[in-house]
Amino acid sequence: MPHNRPTLDPEHRTVPMDYVDGDTSDVVRGLRYELAVICRERSIPSRYITPYVSRWGHGFVIQGADYRDDQRHVILWTRRGHWQRFPLKAGTAEYRALMDLGAYADLFQSIEQEFPPGSVTAELAATLGQILQLWAAAKGDGKNVLDLRPVDEIVAARLNAFVKAWAEANKDGDDAP
Repeated sequence: MPHNRPTLDPEHRTVPMDYVDGDTSDVVRGLRYELAVICRERSIPSRYITPYVSRWGHGFVIQGADYRDDQRHVILWTRRGHWQRFPLKAGTAEYRALMDLGAYADLFQSIEQEFPPGSVTAELAATLGQILQLWAAAKGDGKNVLDLRPVDEIVAARLNAFVKAWAEANKDGDDAP
């Protein structure tokens, strides 16, 4: 039986489908559990199930990699039961993430300077900043999922007092303009 698996880990941790050049209509897309069934049937490691994003939505694909230093292509599993190598469009060869965390950090620092500590705006910005740090750490570790327990702890620690105070203040004043 021919070897039908890529030999290395996927190079792109999130597949930028809008930047894939070529007809991707034959690429297998779906929910994680649907792709897990395909991976089991084809002896493909489940770590090859990779999230994708596009202007039309998001989901999961099965991504492989045979080219360790090749950032100009992405290899995806197709409905025909084999791997297909797609080039990335020009200008996306160094694709890593759809967001520049440095720019976000600058924004949060600016908010911190303009709004007093303890204000709702400052706390919302700090909360989002911490959640993005968790996201970046998970992405850096090659994980496609984020543990929600730390997110819950961050949100609760930073925002519960504001939500309770707001609810208390609006409990009796529902009819007020």
